[in-house]
Amino acid sequence: KELKKNTVTTTREYNDKYMQAEGCFDLSYGSLDSFYGGLESQVGAPSPHFLRAVHQEHCDATESDKDFTTGNYGITTTSRTEFAFAFGLPGGAAAASSTSLKDYECMAREFSAAVADEAEDENITTKKDFVEFCEQQLNKLQQQQRDGTSWPCESTSKLQDRTKCRQPRNLVSFIKEFKAINRLLVDIKEPALHVAELLGARLYTGPMFVKYNAVLRAFTKVEFMVKQFKDLCEDNLYVTTLHAINSSFVKLSKIQAAQTVYRGMSGGRLPAEFKKPNQF
Repeated sequence: KELKKNTVTTTREYNDKYMQAEGCFDLSYGSLDSFYGGLESQVGAPSPHFLRAVHQEHCDATESDKDFTTGNYGITTTSRTEFAFAFGLPGGAAAASSTSLKDYECMAREFSAAVADEAEDENITTKKDFVEFCEQQLNKLQQQQRDGTSWPCESTSKLQDRTKCRQPRNLVSFIKEFKAINRLLVDIKEPALHVAELLGARLYTGPMFVKYNAVLRAFTKVEFMVKQFKDLCEDNLYVTTLHAINSSFVKLSKIQAAQTVYRGMSGGRLPAEFKKPNQF
């Protein structure tokens, strides 16, 4: 409504007018070095010992047991709890503090062995088949009764339809989806997804996205984003976790339809680089 009242007509005029608004902050624009340097140039190299490193980042860091709350669905949880949830740990959140790295390594081996033993689902051979199968899985999950374990879930004020609350799933329950994804990737001669990448994607699509985003946004050096990172993560960069997430998204993007995506952010002014072209 406010934009309709304006007399400006060009994108530059809109941005200049918006820059006069109170309470705005300046967005940061990365350099070509940042683009070509990739994730490693920002957070460093991942550990070759994936599970050990990701366990340390979520369960042995200074803020592993510090509560945080997501703004979108109002889930109050901890990094340790979310690591356990990604595995679908039996016993619920209460068991997270007593579960060791060896226990998680055992669950990961069980998943890998089950994947090797599971026969290919001949009904899932195309992307359309896979999408339909995932929709069926989601419907089944929403209709199932909760398993009785206690996990942090969405607040009633944010999500009134409690049938849509997240539910725990152990790793083995993802075998069909995992094998179907890898079949699609192999068919287009792309590397298959690994269990490390499955865990990375699981973690990112839960409440931990708040912390991972905070790590990356702190590199903009925008003051309030740096403060948010310090408050949420202290000095934990979640290095190996971020690399697993990035790798999973790169692979999964190969079997997604190309389409336009819009990203909105309130209160941020576009930097000068959006108005002044560089030498390229």
